[in-house]
Amino acid sequence: MPRVTRLDTSKDETGECLPVITGFNTDVKYRGLVYHVQTEDKRPQNPMIKTLVYKGEEILASRRLPYADPIQGHDEPAITKLMEDQHKGMMMEVKKGKFAPDSDKTMVEDLSLDDIVLAYLASRAARG
Repeated sequence: MPRVTRLDTSKDETGECLPVITGFNTDVKYRGLVYHVQTEDKRPQNPMIKTLVYKGEEILASRRLPYADPIQGHDEPAITKLMEDQHKGMMMEVKKGKFAPDSDKTMVEDLSLDDIVLAYLASRAARG
C-alpha cells in the first residue's frame, strides 16, 4: 500500500521532531471506473484518521476515526495499523460496488473504534 512519510513539526516531550505517517493513497477499479481512496492522519492538531473516497473530483464518502490520543507516546505502529485497517475497509467497499453510479448517495460517518469493531464482527457473523 503506498505510504507517504514525512517529517512534520510534531515534537516529542524532549522537543525533537517526530516522523509522522501522513497517509495512504490508492486507486481502485470497479467496473471500469477508477475511484481514489485517500487516508490521512490529521494530528498533531486533530488526532483523527480521515478516509475519503473520490470519483474524479467528487467526494463520494468520508469516514473519520478520532483517537483523541489514547495512543500515548506517539505509537506509530498502532496509528499505522488503524490507518491501514480503515483504508483497506474503504477499498473493500469500493470493490464491492458500494459507490457505483446506480447508488447515487454521499455518505459521511463518524465512528468510534468500538463502532468499527462491532460493525466488522456483525459483518463476519452475517457471512456465517
